[in-house]
Order: sequence, then C-alpha cells, then structure tokens
Amino acid sequence: MNKKQVHGTRNKARGAGCIILAAVLLLPFCANAMSGREVYEKVHEVRSRMLDRKTEATMSLFDKGGGKRTRSLTEYSKKADPEAYKVLVVFNSPPDLKGVGFLMYAHTFADRDLWAYFPEYKRVRRIPVTSQDDSFFGSDFSYDDFGGPPNLDDYKFSILKEENFDGRPCYVVEVTPKVRRKYTRYVAWVAKDLWIHLKIDYYQDKDIYRAGLFRNIKIVDGIATPFKLDMENRKTSHRTELTVESIKYHTHFADELFTQRSLERGGR
Repeated sequence: MNKKQVHGTRNKARGAGCIILAAVLLLPFCANAMSGREVYEKVHEVRSRMLDRKTEATMSLFDKGGGKRTRSLTEYSKKADPEAYKVLVVFNSPPDLKGVGFLMYAHTFADRDLWAYFPEYKRVRRIPVTSQDDSFFGSDFSYDDFGGPPNLDDYKFSILKEENFDGRPCYVVEVTPKVRRKYTRYVAWVAKDLWIHLKIDYYQDKDIYRAGLFRNIKIVDGIATPFKLDMENRKTSHRTELTVESIKYHTHFADELFTQRSLERGGR
C-alpha cells in the first residue's frame, strides 16, 4: 500500500469515526424528541384532570372603541368516565343575562350535545355541533372553548419549533383539524413543564383571526391553572378577558346538576 492509499484510508476511518460519534451524541436528543401527537397527549391528560371543578369567573368584553362590558358566571364540570364529561355554565350578571346558561354533554371526546337556555323565552335551544366554533354569548371565546379536551384522532399535529414564551420553554405545535371547522388550523405554544397552552393563534387560511393568551398560572390541587384568559378577534379588534375569581377541583357534582331542567333553573 502506497502513502496516498494509507492517507486516504486514514481519512475515511477518521470520517467514519466522526459520523459514529455524532450519531452517539445525538442519540439522547433523538430518544427524547416528542412528536406533535405525543405533546397533545400530555395536554389532553392535563385538560382531563381539570374537568371535575367549579369556577367563579368575571368576563370582560372590550370593543374597538374602548367600551367595556362586564359579566359574572359560574361554571360546573364533571368527568363521567374516561371519555365522557359534562359542563354547565350559568351567567349571574348583568340583569339582562342573569340565568342565561349553556350545557354540554360529551358522550365521548368525539360525540357531544350542546344546549343554551334564555330565560326571556323560557325554553332550551339545542346548539348544532357545527356551531361549536361560534361566539359564546357575544364573547370572543367559542362554545368549544368551554368544553373539555377534543378527540385527538380528529386532528393532525406537527411540531414547528421549540422556543421560550412568557419565560417558559415551549413546544410550538401546529394543529390541523381533519373535519371542517371555522378555523383551518391553529398554532399553540405548549409549556414543557406544565403541558398547558400559553398562547394559541387560530388561522383562517393564512390570516390569524383569533389569538388567545393564558396567563397568571397558579398550581391548584397539583393542576396548573391559568387565572387570566384573553381572547382577541383580530378581524373586529374585539377582545374578551376571562378572570378566574375562584376555582375548586375534585367537586364530584351529582349528575342531576347537568340536565336541561337544571339549566332552566340556573344550576339549582
């Protein structure tokens, strides 16, 4: 073997060694890398734990001109089994909204019934599931925002990047519905240490039409809970802020609370 051959053989060996070393160094990162679906399985788990609760909240609506309207509401929820859950929301003020309510019964994460009650008309009205992305009683939140975790099989998930938001490391995940929704996709900043949303941008095609922020996070009964939720409609410059005044988990409400009769009676 001549000198050129020996030198070439050594270079090849050195190059192969570098490739093997790089592969070994990257192995822990590859092993710990999560898919978008796996990130949302964690989010799903946390949201499921949040379902058994009572929340007292103030809802403030801000219009483009700076006007403000304030409402108070009570939310009750119960997890019936691994997938089924029930949610009841009743407005306590102002007087023109007092007694107005919303009831959701999820038989599974993929199968939900929704109703609304208006004391003025003294009747319960069924809300089509196709309207779940509509405005929640004039706010910038949707009916779906007040529900539990969605059926993960109805979405495609893709991690776009990892970055810090509001001081916390996050996965930035693109979520695309497989079925027709009011939005074509949304991008969510998921805190790695809490597995909750810190920010969500909802898109209609290329434009953001709703943007949500989840702040003032406190740990309540071991559950990371945002006490300030902000949702803005980018098309109308209207914004809704939901402030949690109090929250209690593990409430174990009776099933009788989550009926149309209870909805008509304001949760009584």
